[in-house]
Amino acid sequence: MKIVKIIGGLGNQMFQYALAMALNKNFTDEEVKLDIHCFNGYTKHQGFEIDRVFGNEFELASYRDVAKVAYPYFNFQLWRIGSRIFPDRRHMISEDTSFKIMPEVITSHNYKYYDGYWQHEEYFKNIHDEILDAFKFPKFQDERNKALAERLSDSNSISIHIRRGDYLNDELFKGTCGIEYYKKAIEEINERTVPTLFCVFSNDIHWCKENIEPLLNGKETIYVDWNTGSDNYRDMQLMTKCKHNIIANSSFSWWGAWLNNTKDKIVIAPRIWYNTKEKVSPVANSWIKL
Repeated sequence: MKIVKIIGGLGNQMFQYALAMALNKNFTDEEVKLDIHCFNGYTKHQGFEIDRVFGNEFELASYRDVAKVAYPYFNFQLWRIGSRIFPDRRHMISEDTSFKIMPEVITSHNYKYYDGYWQHEEYFKNIHDEILDAFKFPKFQDERNKALAERLSDSNSISIHIRRGDYLNDELFKGTCGIEYYKKAIEEINERTVPTLFCVFSNDIHWCKENIEPLLNGKETIYVDWNTGSDNYRDMQLMTKCKHNIIANSSFSWWGAWLNNTKDKIVIAPRIWYNTKEKVSPVANSWIKL
């Protein structure tokens, strides 16, 4: 049995779930399960979303399952404390603090419990089509999203994702991906194609209207501010409908771009993902880094 711990927002969960799919593909003789116990007492985001948004093909691990190969934490706070104090057990593998790619993760029979975010397509790019099939969004039910999705598909549309809010004070992200990045990204996209519609996604739309709009040279722009709470994933879904993507240093827009099936799509990503050089960026090799 192999168990993948799931934690974080939807984008992070998708990386962890993709790893579980890769393990399931590579180790056909072992059952793969998900450990979601850390969502107990987890107050960020919307809890475990994979099953609600995409459906979950894996069984959930019980405390007994986890106890066989790792530490069976009953809630998020116990995991935060315990993961800093206790060393990995023999069959555990924790992601390196540098977030570097660890090829042994998907090749070794020895590991049974996986604790990390695993934010690199190298872990699952050999099952690209299976990932696309697993991460199919539910059809839009409301007319506003339906109409916008059609417009995005029928125009030379560009998504722009700006993440502020919690990033402004986060030690790992504050000071990254500022207005200079978006200025360069918009200039780059204008040199490579002729946009007819910009679609802006953010947790700070007011800031975007003041700071991003002046960079768009009067091009038609739609600010998506209505997909809130448990419907937030619809923003990612709309990103996939755009022809091209300008992403933030966020796993949310990373997936919005990666799931975009447009042929010859242009994806622009920040060269500086973290505010420390010690950590490895998850940006795909085929994307433009600015």
